[in-house]
Amino acid sequence: MSSRRLPIFAGLVFLAESAFYAVVPPLAPGFVRDLHMSTTEIGILVAAYPAGVLMATIPAIVLVNSTGVRMTTIAGLGALIAATLGFAWGSTPLLLDGARLVQGVGGQIAWAGALAWLTSSARSDRRGSAIGGAVGAALIGMVLGPPLGAMASNLGRGLVFSAMALVLLALAVFGPPPVAADVARREWLPAIGQLFHSRSANVGNSLLFVIGVVNGTVASLVPLLVTQRHGSAVTIAVILSATYLTGSILNVSVGRLSDRIGRLVPTVIGLVVAAASIPFLPHIEAIIALAVVTIIASAAVSALWTPTAAMVSDGVDTGQGGQAVAVAILNAAWAAGVTGGAIVVSRVADVAGFTAPFILVGAACGLAAVATVVTGRPASANKEKAWTLG
Repeated sequence: MSSRRLPIFAGLVFLAESAFYAVVPPLAPGFVRDLHMSTTEIGILVAAYPAGVLMATIPAIVLVNSTGVRMTTIAGLGALIAATLGFAWGSTPLLLDGARLVQGVGGQIAWAGALAWLTSSARSDRRGSAIGGAVGAALIGMVLGPPLGAMASNLGRGLVFSAMALVLLALAVFGPPPVAADVARREWLPAIGQLFHSRSANVGNSLLFVIGVVNGTVASLVPLLVTQRHGSAVTIAVILSATYLTGSILNVSVGRLSDRIGRLVPTVIGLVVAAASIPFLPHIEAIIALAVVTIIASAAVSALWTPTAAMVSDGVDTGQGGQAVAVAILNAAWAAGVTGGAIVVSRVADVAGFTAPFILVGAACGLAAVATVVTGRPASANKEKAWTLG
């Protein structure tokens, strides 16, 4: 496989998988209307996908080390295909939750295979750029996801998601062949130990948890804020697509920046922007103003995927097994934040209204910024160049 073909294939996997993750918010008003789902039940539906990601963390690592990165990626795509058909034709909240759970499992496995393949092939001084390109592709998929959700809201889930399953099938069938480096390895247990002894990886995973909390909050509560202001599924799709598009562009540039000046500075800036803007979202009455502030806050946090994922990737060796561990664990950290965030903020909104959860999430971003600065300082001036500096 040429050096260019791998990033293209991996990018298509990330794009397709992320599109599936992002389709739910425009469908939320219809689920409330047609299936009589509560705010908490919408939060559970949003959380089902990342819960599947959490469940598949260890299986994804084991698959990469036992079957190789290519077979792991194909297996993940297969699970996504089956679950997408279930989501297309499911007619109860339980069936929809189950389909999204299995989609999360497939997504984690596909990500672990494709991103481990990509990062293990990149030089350490280019890994931030490689991850930035991958995350950028994923966020482009998230740009496409909300319009697909709005389309499904108007044309029917069965038609739209069955077509999406066919796209995934084509991607799996026409994927690249195995390469010599794609062999089974059994280094994942030492890699896990290495990961959890790495300061950069621990900080990166903690920040990915916070990113997940913000993502879960936006996906579960912002669509309901828009509905309260008489916005449609199309309005929700436009807001979220603009958010993901802005985040995609930022991730590519932030990836290059983090390779040059280190992971710390862009991370802190993004957290501060989010902390200053998120608490105001439920108090903005004009839809256009709500859209603008949502885009700024959410894109600032989404742009942190690149430096934080690079922190985790930096904490293990460059082999496929080590990078598979890094990818699976960083996805799990993000998924834990989305799962817990979506369920908790939705429940708080049901009980106490929409102001409290947004204040809590903004405060979490502010605390994360402070903790990142404190934790990221070199412990001794005699030590070699710290992870914060590049």
